[in-house]
Amino acid sequence: MHAAMNRREVLRIGGLSLFAGMTGLGNAGWTNQPLASSHRKCIFIMLQGGPSHIDLWDPKPRAPSEVRGPFRTIKTNLPGVEFGELMSQSAQIADRLTVIRSMTHKFTNHIAGTYITLTGSDNQQDRDREAHSDDFPGPGAVLNYLHPEPPKVPLSVSLPNWLSIPGPSNRMPGQYAGFLGSSHNPLLVEGDPNAQDYNPLSLGLTNGMTRHRLDDRLNLLKQLDRTAHQLEQELNESHDRLRECAFDLVVDGRVREALDVSREPAAVRDAYGRNKMGQSLLVARRLTEAGVRYVAYNEFNQAWDTHGGLDGRYQDIVPKMDQAFAALVQDLDKRNLLDETLVVNTGEFGRTPVMNDLAGRDHWPNVYSTVLAGGGIHRGLILGASDWKGGEVADRPVAPADVLATLWNQLGIDPKTTMRDRLNRPFPVSNGTVIRDIVAS
Repeated sequence: MHAAMNRREVLRIGGLSLFAGMTGLGNAGWTNQPLASSHRKCIFIMLQGGPSHIDLWDPKPRAPSEVRGPFRTIKTNLPGVEFGELMSQSAQIADRLTVIRSMTHKFTNHIAGTYITLTGSDNQQDRDREAHSDDFPGPGAVLNYLHPEPPKVPLSVSLPNWLSIPGPSNRMPGQYAGFLGSSHNPLLVEGDPNAQDYNPLSLGLTNGMTRHRLDDRLNLLKQLDRTAHQLEQELNESHDRLRECAFDLVVDGRVREALDVSREPAAVRDAYGRNKMGQSLLVARRLTEAGVRYVAYNEFNQAWDTHGGLDGRYQDIVPKMDQAFAALVQDLDKRNLLDETLVVNTGEFGRTPVMNDLAGRDHWPNVYSTVLAGGGIHRGLILGASDWKGGEVADRPVAPADVLATLWNQLGIDPKTTMRDRLNRPFPVSNGTVIRDIVAS
């Protein structure tokens, strides 16, 4: 064995990389607070770009055509509740959903809207920017921070990519660890699960490599670190966690098996949809079954940003989302996993109540919809309302921070649990208020 082996040597086993998305080497350290005893998990679907609430979850069939838009409405299996016509499969499971039709905040910018959606923090300007090391952390990073030690299976995973707008705001804030330090970033599982060559982590032992040899290598690395990098304590803490995680991922087959969607019956894969989103949500379900507590599905490059040509664009993307989302909820329910898995489906804001001259809709945070299922949330509930044209909140305003506080509550974590940044300043996990009206258990 060569003494020159460096920190990244063990991370090359099987092609694994846990350093994707890391910027900065700060680490706030592990908390002594134990993670909550609840076994609930969360799959957070982020339809970045801003889906139109009026064309999906909160249609206005009696409004003028410029408000109503190009789509008809359809009945759901909840009496008196209608969805947009492209949401046909979600309409059939409306009795298992809670639809919040009164979401609201003040940010019209995609990056700012995404940041408040994922963190609840409104301490920002309404403009494009990169992720910063002093950002409020996203949910996956918070879970990593609250765990007393690196788990055998990652607590939080993001897929199939980071949220990103190529260009001046490539790294969108809110999805990383921010002031907690980059060692708490979620694990990125990158790639299209619908592709024939999907093998994102290539997890496995190389030829001739045994667990005993890996143990020897890991021990040697630790010895080398203790003697050669005495002055890099903060860096070592960060890399030690990632190195241990990499080691456990290689020798523990649960995550590797969860990522192998070929193990699923063809009928199940067909039910989710043979496309990137459908198979990604199937992977998300498999990861939660393997022990991952938080899986983020990240839409890429403002896929839902439809300032023009909304009709044709939605004919393409809405049915895929509708099918995948409905299949996920039904699949979890069939497996008796829905009550222990909270599914959140949202964008960063809605769209304008009046169609523009390009046959599209523009950004609109005044009122929009977020949909939840499972995780101890009431089934078959519509909370709040928008006005007659979907332009303002008419009843029961809900902030993104309130959704996040409810998420933490359902995961068994007090939203007022304290985190500390590098300067040891205390911050609550959430400043929001739990939405008690939607909590069943």
